[in-house]
Amino acid sequence: MSTAIRMKKVIRVSCAVFAFNSALLFPIAYGLTQEATPKDETGQEIDRYCTNITDKATDARYAMQTRELAQLRADIDSRIEQLDAKRKEYEVWLKRRDEFMDKAEDSLVGIISKMRPDAAAAQMALLGDEAAAALLLKLNPRVSSVILNEMPAEKSSRLARVIVGSRVVPATERTAQ
Repeated sequence: MSTAIRMKKVIRVSCAVFAFNSALLFPIAYGLTQEATPKDETGQEIDRYCTNITDKATDARYAMQTRELAQLRADIDSRIEQLDAKRKEYEVWLKRRDEFMDKAEDSLVGIISKMRPDAAAAQMALLGDEAAAALLLKLNPRVSSVILNEMPAEKSSRLARVIVGSRVVPATERTAQ
């Protein structure tokens, strides 16, 4: 046999002997014998200790979650207050805008009704169809008809279609047509 093979066998045998001796001597050297294993009472104490710690950990987790929820609730309440303040601000702004629009419409109706029909027709032809139709509806029918007469035929027909489309037709009139 070669020297390398003999050396491998010696190393294997030495390791096996060392492992066997360690298994036998280790518990004795460190005082670990059958008598040192936990008794039934010690096992119960360990269980009680773990149970007590589990309850405390659960309580701590619950308290932490409660604090987080309270913080989230406070954040949500502050955001709701901010949204309410913005909503009130927008309501005030919308009310002022509506009042201004009502005054502007009334004054614009007064201005257009006092203009010459050809000048009013030229001005209204430049407006959008819905705005011009709304103004025509607010004017006296006699003034509206003269202004429509002065407008180009294409524009006046579009305005007439908008005016007719804006009127709600009852179901009885629809069936009669």
